[in-house]
Amino acid sequence: MINQIMFNAYETFAEFNQTDLAGLFLYPAHIWEGFIPLVLFGLFSIVTLSTFFSQQRLSGKGDFFVSFAVAGFFTSIVAFSMTLVEGLINTYTLITTFIIAIIGVVLLFVSKSNE
Repeated sequence: MINQIMFNAYETFAEFNQTDLAGLFLYPAHIWEGFIPLVLFGLFSIVTLSTFFSQQRLSGKGDFFVSFAVAGFFTSIVAFSMTLVEGLINTYTLITTFIIAIIGVVLLFVSKSNE
């Protein structure tokens, strides 16, 4: 008879031993370090597109650079608040969100000076 080998390539949620709300975000971030940047990118994309299309619907003209700057600051605030949970976000991701927010402001000022 062939012995069956059970192989777990990753730690299960039951073994992770954190069942609170923070554990729901810490577990995927513990398994794959790209989870939190993916969540932040999704949040950034949703805020950018929703503010752009709401501007377009309300005023008839949408400004992408304004939406980009707003989404950059919003994502930076969310990323900064993620530092309250220990081990959730790394410093590289936090600095990247701040750089994207600064790039959004620079693009906004450069685009407004051309008009």
